[in-house]
Amino acid sequence: MSKRIENIDIEVNELKGKSLPTWEVIIPNKKSIGLIEKVDNRYRATTTKTSNVLFAKSLESSINDLLSYFALHEK
Repeated sequence: MSKRIENIDIEVNELKGKSLPTWEVIIPNKKSIGLIEKVDNRYRATTTKTSNVLFAKSLESSINDLLSYFALHEK
């Protein structure tokens, strides 16, 4: 059995004033999914709810990893 496919609208906002380049991934008017930081030429995504850490080679991959994790584990 497969789940019904559902689109999730998100916003990616760059956070200023941090020591590392940082982005916040949020669902508008609902909640934050996680934070992404650029560390040593790779991207470290930390989930908001469970503080799990995911690593990726690009910002886009990191955003997709956060969305996949959210859809599978936190929704």
